[in-house]
Amino acid sequence: MIVRIPNWLGDAIMATPVYNNLCDKEELYLFGPPSFLNLFEDFPGVTLLPYLKENKKFSLEELKKFKNQKALLLTNSFSSAWLFWRAGFKEIMGYATDGRSLLLTKRIKPPHGKIHQRDYYLYLLEKLGYNIRDRELVLPLREEKIRAAEGFLKALKIELGKSPFIVMAPGAAYGPAKKWPEDYYRALAKKLVKEGFRVLVVGKGEERALGDYIQDNLKEVYNLCGVTEITLLAGILKLSVLLVSNDSGLMHLGAALKLPQIAIFGSTDPLLTGPLNPKAKVLKISIDCSPCFERTCPKGHYHCLKAITPEEVLEEIKNLL
Repeated sequence: MIVRIPNWLGDAIMATPVYNNLCDKEELYLFGPPSFLNLFEDFPGVTLLPYLKENKKFSLEELKKFKNQKALLLTNSFSSAWLFWRAGFKEIMGYATDGRSLLLTKRIKPPHGKIHQRDYYLYLLEKLGYNIRDRELVLPLREEKIRAAEGFLKALKIELGKSPFIVMAPGAAYGPAKKWPEDYYRALAKKLVKEGFRVLVVGKGEERALGDYIQDNLKEVYNLCGVTEITLLAGILKLSVLLVSNDSGLMHLGAALKLPQIAIFGSTDPLLTGPLNPKAKVLKISIDCSPCFERTCPKGHYHCLKAITPEEVLEEIKNLL
């Protein structure tokens, strides 16, 4: 079976129970964005097939080699079903969304009401007749990847035997309405250093300037934005004592690794996309306009984020550790 995994890192991680429940029942191929696809290479018996959005012709030709397989679409778009239909798949399963029902051989109506994204994916699997033995987020990670992370940090002179380190992930691809203020992250980093922690700031290359701002003139704060590919970052997280993040893909990565974490929510709803991790603490305030699910604050004040102070986050970190 080929599984078209979600396009966003966080969604793809929330779908890990689907991969986990299928990998011992099916010959499983995961088809999705190459930027994070390698994260799932340690699932037993899984083969990875990169989807090159910028080269759909190549992706189409690659899919044609597997057209006798069943296809399970975790994406909702018409275009994803169209690609598999053009490749000649005889069995294409997925949600009846975006006007694509005629392209699906097994179509499922989406569930009604408020449901966590993880359960949205598992609902599809259940309605297709698969038994769900485990609903937990899971991310197998070979020991050699943790050793590689140790070597990477050592090369940067970040010694593991010294004081413990906390990881900060201050970015969020969705937009500023999901981002705790930059100066709050910097203030928190200062406080953590005073408490005896080191801080590693992580994120994409375009967040390098943000990492520089948080790090600026702070000893024991390191900017790793843009210098860690996703499996290396997973290894670094396993070596850390805690993750502080917005509602982002890296938040879900921390959740899948069962890392103690602080998850700061603004415009989104933790009931739908919160970290599924018993070691997670979600920080969100209740105001009339939140959750609004907007990329930018419609009222311009970002009060849902600014009302969560660095002092409050530090206190919650102490409680978790």
